[in-house]
Amino acid sequence: MKITVKELTTVGPTIHSSFSALPYQRDDFKQGKLSRPILAYQSTSCIKIVGDIHRFQADQEAGKPTVPVYLIEDTDSTLELIQLVIEYYSPMNLMDKALLTRAAIDLGVPRPILAGRILPALELAPREKLIDQVLFLLKLPNSLQTFIIDKDLSLKRALIFQRAEGHLEWVERFITNLKIGINMTAEIIQNVWEMSKNDDVDFKTKAEEMGLWEMADTPYEDNRLAVLEIREKINKARFPSLNQAGVDLSETLEAAQLPDSMKVKWDPYFEQQGVQIAFHAKDEEDLEHSLEKLNSPAFKNIFKHI
Repeated sequence: MKITVKELTTVGPTIHSSFSALPYQRDDFKQGKLSRPILAYQSTSCIKIVGDIHRFQADQEAGKPTVPVYLIEDTDSTLELIQLVIEYYSPMNLMDKALLTRAAIDLGVPRPILAGRILPALELAPREKLIDQVLFLLKLPNSLQTFIIDKDLSLKRALIFQRAEGHLEWVERFITNLKIGINMTAEIIQNVWEMSKNDDVDFKTKAEEMGLWEMADTPYEDNRLAVLEIREKINKARFPSLNQAGVDLSETLEAAQLPDSMKVKWDPYFEQQGVQIAFHAKDEEDLEHSLEKLNSPAFKNIFKHI
């Protein structure tokens, strides 16, 4: 392989290669942020931009007649060219890895070689099934791709979006409007997906049934309230008997007419038997009144629900 430094003219049509989208263009890209030359490849017929095409186009728009490039010449194989591109742009973010995987397929690299030689160079496990999983990331809306980069998600974490394939615009609105993090996003998608499979219904149908679908377009002044509502809806759908037991217990406590100073807490999942009772008595009379309430049949009814 031979690599030379060359001034490439910006005049005339730009020849894009299969790698031209590398590195993944961020919305916050600023011209001149990267100081190293653009990477280009000398094919048998022309010079192709291998990466940083957005930088090349920025120089075109700025009226610069030429840009410096590293020109790759005399490569022994497509595999050698791909390995050089990986090394040049290392460390790659997850979306760059997806783009390069697609470029390798477009260039005719067999899947066994792609899995065995290229994926390890991308710091991914050498398994063929990962190829389609990595390519799935390119189907995501731009905002979700940017979300993956901004949060520096692993492939395993990013693939949670695969559970909602076909409804990614809904996921996009959910994250954008409710400003929830990846953990909450994963919890929502995983729960809806699991319950849709158990009930043999579509993902959207289950999300609508749970009351989650419309939340993507519901404004919240405080996203913490949205998180509480989401978890309540998930628990209600996932654990209907537990949810009803909590409702019955709350109604029984309300009927007992306890003093405002008395607080009763219990495990919402009913994994721990019993309740925690705390109260403040300001004098002997107040103490007697509180103990009378605790000894009443109305209060003792709560143990029917524990």
